[in-house]
Formats: sequence, C-alpha cells, structure tokens
Amino acid sequence: SMETRSNTEPLMTCKYCLLHELGHCRKEAPLPKNKEPRYLRLQNGTLLQLEFDCALCEMRITRKS
Repeated sequence: SMETRSNTEPLMTCKYCLLHELGHCRKEAPLPKNKEPRYLRLQNGTLLQLEFDCALCEMRITRKS
C-alpha cells in the first residue's frame, strides 16, 4: 500500500541535482529563477515538482496535485 503524504511533504530529498546535471548550477553560474518551478511528469501522468536548496546543495521532489 502507498503511504499518504501531504502535497508539501517531500517524497525525496537528494544531493543529485538536475540543475547541476544540466549545467545550470547556481553555485557555479547563478542564473535567474525565471524557469521555475520545474516539474517532472511520470509516465502514469503524476506531476512532480522540483525544489532546489542551493545553499545545502539539495534537490527536493514533491508531488504536485
């Protein structure tokens, strides 16, 4: 069974960062946040929102309702 979580509670927090992977790391080359929030859409249609905490070098993933 799937756990029930609030929409604001992160599903995952990780050190792997898509901004860094795409060459948009704000620590290395600060860019404006004009393309945020960023999202991932799973094959089943679930929308996930990506939040970046660059000071901690973390990326949080939350479910977007």
